[in-house]
Amino acid sequence: MISRLQLTVIYNNASRRLIDLYLPFIYKTLDEFEINTPQRIRMFLAQVGHESGQLRYVKELASGEAYEYRRDLGNTEPGDGVRYKGRGLIQITGKYNYGLLSLALGLPLLEKPEMLEEDENACRSAGWFWYKHNLNAL
Repeated sequence: MISRLQLTVIYNNASRRLIDLYLPFIYKTLDEFEINTPQRIRMFLAQVGHESGQLRYVKELASGEAYEYRRDLGNTEPGDGVRYKGRGLIQITGKYNYGLLSLALGLPLLEKPEMLEEDENACRSAGWFWYKHNLNAL
């Protein structure tokens, strides 16, 4: 799989606290979403590192106003863009995607989108995105 030391080298800007916090959830996510070869793991960790600023961000820094009324994201009501802005280690964005993820993970994300900021959910959402878009095949 991947060791704590390896993750520390990969995410050299992440604190030890973040490495220790996320490592067990990364293990579970890799297993759950079949990210189980060296190449898949490398690519997944690279994308997670890029999207999350090396595990430092689980919520998009921008306000989300740019996503208002983006029908392609399912944002049809006032406030949807801000409410369903990017969250998780791969920044799930938009009411439509939150709805799909909610069904897949069994979480009430449409009612409580901030749940994607929780450590385990942030990690699993990244695995779900990876699997849903068939990125293992690449």
